[in-house]
Formats: sequence, structure tokens, C-alpha cells
Amino acid sequence: MSTTYELIIYGKVQHVGFRDRIENIGKGLGIDGIVYNFKDGTVRILANFEDEDIKEFFKKSIKMLEKKDNLIKIDKIEEKELNAFIEFPEGINRISADDLLELNKKLDEGVKYIKLIFGSLEELNVKVDKQTEILEKLNVKMDKQTEILEKLNAKMDKQTEILTELKKGHDEVRETLNKMVEILEKILK
Repeated sequence: MSTTYELIIYGKVQHVGFRDRIENIGKGLGIDGIVYNFKDGTVRILANFEDEDIKEFFKKSIKMLEKKDNLIKIDKIEEKELNAFIEFPEGINRISADDLLELNKKLDEGVKYIKLIFGSLEELNVKVDKQTEILEKLNVKMDKQTEILEKLNAKMDKQTEILTELKKGHDEVRETLNKMVEILEKILK
């Protein structure tokens, strides 16, 4: 037979989508119960567990949520066995004390996170602007180096032309010397 337990979750667990995740985990494990925000900032779960292993796995799954969602921070999970059995509708269901008040709190939390995001974006924009400035300076330096390399290439081309002309002149001088040697040999014979 099932036993009813109360689980009390301490930490940053309200107004971060935590109860929705609890509902999903509970339904996936076939656990019946309710989940609600309590006025002290905790989230409370009343649930029936058929055996200890399912309860422990449920608690471990809850603790894993903070690794998957950085808005959720779980400090501890307290467990109390109730001396009575409570029959719940199928699955874990969320209870809201005041939907409008809760919606306003969630909107306030959402605004806070949006401000954090925009603050982070502004910081990133400043860093991107600095990097763009550095890249532009590097581009100017690269353009100057390209200009210098083009001038060096032009000088190398001129030197190659001069060397080609010198080789031609050298070849002509050699040819002329060879002819002179031939003429001298004929004269000396």
C-alpha cells in the first residue's frame, strides 16, 4: 500500500517553473500528489509512494533539476512521513493559492531576468565594439604591410629584369670572347 509523504524543497524554487517540472517528473514516474508554493519560500509536495526506491529516485530527479536549469537552486529536501493516507487525483497536480498574485510574482521575476540578460548583452556589446576596434586597427596594419609587400615585389621584378639584362650582356660578352678566341687561334696557327 502507498504511504503519503510531505517533501519540503528549500532554495530558489519559486517563480522559476519548478512546480511544472515536478508535475512532469511525478507523472512520468506514476506518482500521485500535489505540489504548491508555501509562504516561507519553499515548495511543498504531498505525494503517495508505493516503495522507498521510487521515492528516492523522485528526490534525486528533483535535485538534478538544478543541473539542467540554472534558475533553480535547491539547498535541501526535507522529508516527512504522514501518519495518514491521502488519496490524490492521478499524477502530481499544481495548486495555486492566488493565480493573479502568482502571475504577478512570475512577471516580476521575468522582468528581473530580462534586465539581467540585457545587462549581459550590453557588456557583450562593449566587448564586441572593443574587438571590432582592434580588428580595424589590425586591418590598417595589414593594408600597410600589403602595400610594403607590393613595393618589394615591384623592386624584385626590377631586379629580376636587371639580372636578366646582365645575363644577356654576359652571354653576349662570352660569345664575343669565344669568337675572339677562335680568331686568335686561327691567327696563331
